[in-house]
Amino acid sequence: MSLKPLVSVVLPSYRAAAYIGQLCRTLQAQTYDNFEVLIGDDGSGDGTESVVAPFLSDPRFRYFAWNPNRGFGRATLTLLMQAKGEFWCHPGADDLLHPDFIEGRTAIFNRHPNAVLAHGPPVHIDEKGNAFSPENEILPLDRLTVGPSLEQLLQHNVINNPGIMARMSTTRLVLPFLSTTWRYAFDWFIWFLLASTGQEFIRDPVPRHSYRVHPTSLTCDPKWASFRQSETRLVPLCALAAASRFSADAALLWSRWREPLYVLWLTRAAQLHRRGLLQDDWLQLGAQAFYSNNSSRVSLGWELIRHAPSVARYFMAEQLAARRQAFRVAGLAMVNDPLFFKMPAKLTPIRPV
Repeated sequence: MSLKPLVSVVLPSYRAAAYIGQLCRTLQAQTYDNFEVLIGDDGSGDGTESVVAPFLSDPRFRYFAWNPNRGFGRATLTLLMQAKGEFWCHPGADDLLHPDFIEGRTAIFNRHPNAVLAHGPPVHIDEKGNAFSPENEILPLDRLTVGPSLEQLLQHNVINNPGIMARMSTTRLVLPFLSTTWRYAFDWFIWFLLASTGQEFIRDPVPRHSYRVHPTSLTCDPKWASFRQSETRLVPLCALAAASRFSADAALLWSRWREPLYVLWLTRAAQLHRRGLLQDDWLQLGAQAFYSNNSSRVSLGWELIRHAPSVARYFMAEQLAARRQAFRVAGLAMVNDPLFFKMPAKLTPIRPV
């Protein structure tokens, strides 16, 4: 019997038949052998089952399928509930793991027994598997070793999801606070919850996975644009509200950033509304987080009127803070963490009053 801890590879898949076989081969090529692979075919209808079938002769691989499509968050949660590992990782079905990925990540937990999550930078590849350098590569993260902090996560999701490995015991503790409604930024929500426990995040500077960017991926496909635009405002708001229920650190940040998070979401909601892209469910999710699960439904117009002075104030403050960033952060630029500055500088963070 292996003395190595079992690692669960949680692999939701939606219409990734063209790529998932390549990922499975990189899993079988791992230098670390004590792992299980849980593949969830999320209503793909693209022949994923036939691609996966040859790998099921390997007892480490298990295949689940369901219809209709549940979405990335619910599919991930379904697989997590079946996982048996001490740790779990979460590659995209179109990504690749380098042979030392699992061994390298488990070694981090051996060196850092208080760590809850290990992550690292990817090699970016295109749909054909060719490596490339993204135009907006986040170079300041080379300075990040332990972290990010909860406040840094509030400003930007600096963790590349396919490169994570997380501790299962802590993950199970925060799952009751997890919302699975998200299509684009579900992983960001989990990082908030895990970071709120106060356990360490450790960054491995060595690339151990390849992150595929192609026209139909969530990060590029135009049909997901409204989800990306809504969730980059909603997830920090809703995740911090959820984390504040069990974490003193998160509760302190919630008291500080609650109002700007909400009014900047209202600003984004107004922009989506003008283009006919706002979904009412998004508006209600934001209000439930801000008003602590008040069941009363809200309207965008009345919310904008109610918060008009704050909307004007924080919109301008956010624009000014964004100019100091080395790149366009996804979350709250007003946090103004030096990690994201264009150049090292002594700047006083903007704080709400």
